[in-house]
Parts: sequence; structure tokens; C-alpha cells
Amino acid sequence: MQSRTVGLLHPGQMGIAVAATIRNSGHEVFWASEGRGPETSCRAASGGLIDAGSAAQICRVCQAIVSVCPPEFAEEMAHEVVQLGFHGLYIDANAIAPERTRRMGRFLESHSVEFVDGCIIGLPATQPGQTWIYLSGPHAADAVPLFAGGPLEVERLAGDIGQASALKMCFAAHTKGLAALRAAVLAAAEELGVLADLERQWSRSGPPFAQAVASIQHTAPKAWRFVPEMREIVATFESVGMPGGFHQAAAEIYSRLAPFRGTEKPDLRDALEKLAGRAKVG
Repeated sequence: MQSRTVGLLHPGQMGIAVAATIRNSGHEVFWASEGRGPETSCRAASGGLIDAGSAAQICRVCQAIVSVCPPEFAEEMAHEVVQLGFHGLYIDANAIAPERTRRMGRFLESHSVEFVDGCIIGLPATQPGQTWIYLSGPHAADAVPLFAGGPLEVERLAGDIGQASALKMCFAAHTKGLAALRAAVLAAAEELGVLADLERQWSRSGPPFAQAVASIQHTAPKAWRFVPEMREIVATFESVGMPGGFHQAAAEIYSRLAPFRGTEKPDLRDALEKLAGRAKVG
């Protein structure tokens, strides 16, 4: 297998796991430090990434680019690499709606960029069997060797551009939608004065109360990232005639938890107050 040069946009926690898999597969991984903070620089250095300096230099020296960024910036990244003259293999691994993915694919292909629809399901992985990257579209087979070394598991999906994004939307609609529902239930029970009663009843017949609490404490520090993802799910559902209201409400739930960004494990009472709108934001 021939070694390739791969650019990563941008090395967050998941991006570093992606970079480790690419490096384990025998390829060099570049990133751009321009405009990035010291925390990102430290993360990139610890992950063995090569600093190309700028996105423009990445587009010059890399044969492939992998985009792992918040969903609201996915198209912006695609337009930027076109403006910078990139003509290689572009893998978008962001949580975006299939129609948005197809629109991005048409744009990139019209500018001589080979586009691959990708999605990542799972947490940043350190060992195999934990997290999967799915790829779809005509050029997906060309991207598979970039991820052959793990720890991310790679799988090519049948079908065209949009299949990987559709899988991500459906999977996240369940996992993150359920977490938002549990958060809303606990907050409502607290406001109605039946939280302890709900805990007792769940211990008899329903999901473990501790599991619901852990769900809030686990998702709250990352809730700010889930807001745009829920909106992508709304667009996905509505495109096939499914109501999007549930996940629009989930976006609101996560926006109320967004002030916990950067915390380790928020206190349950603090989280319930934020959900109920009874505490000052910040």
C-alpha cells in the first residue's frame, strides 16, 4: 500500500483519533496551526501530526483531506479547500443531513475534487471495536485504506453519497434524542416535585434512575456541540416525511445545557436548574 499525505481539518478529540488511525495505516497526517490555540497545538503535537502552517499549505502538499469539524462549518470547509486549489480526495466525516452532504458533493466534484461521504459513530477510540467510520459514494473504496490500521473500524456502505450521513443522522437521532428526552423528563419531574417518586418507580419498572442521571452529566459538557446536530436531524427527518419537532425540542434541551461546556461532571441539581431556566447562564 502506497503511503499518502493526508490533511486533517481540524484536530479536536475525535480528529486526533482519526489521525491516529490514519498514521497507523502508514500515512502522514498534516494539520494547520494558523489561527488555532495552544490547546489544539498541544493535542496535535501529542498525536504526531505534522504542522503545515496553513490550510493553503495543506491543500498544496496533501493528496487527501479529512474534515472533522462542527456540522455548521462543514460546507465552509469544503468551499475553503476549493478556493485554495485542492484537487485530491476529500472525506467529509461530519454530522450533517444527507441532502446537505449531496449538495456539498456536487459542489466539490464540479471543482475536480473527489468527494467521499463519511460519518463517525462512537467516542474517540483508543482500541478496536469501539468506534466506526463509515464511507459511501463512488470514491469510498479509495478512502478505505486510509483507515485500515485502526483503532477506528472502517466500513464501506453500499450506495451513493448521502448513505453514510443518513446512517449517522438515524443513529444520533436515537442516542442523543433519548438523552435529551431523559434530561427533559428529569427536569420536569424536579419542577413538579416528583423526582424522588420517579426514581422510586423507575427502580421498580423503568430504566435505572442512575442511568438517566449519568446521561445528563455525560452529555452536558458536550451539549453545545449537539445543538446544530439536532437541527441536521430535523432536516433529515423532514426530508422523508417524518416530523422534526422532537429533535427541534432536543436542540432546545441541549442549548439550555450548553453553559456546561468545558466542565467535567456537572452537579445534577445545577443541570436541572439550567434545564428549567431557573439559573443564570454562564
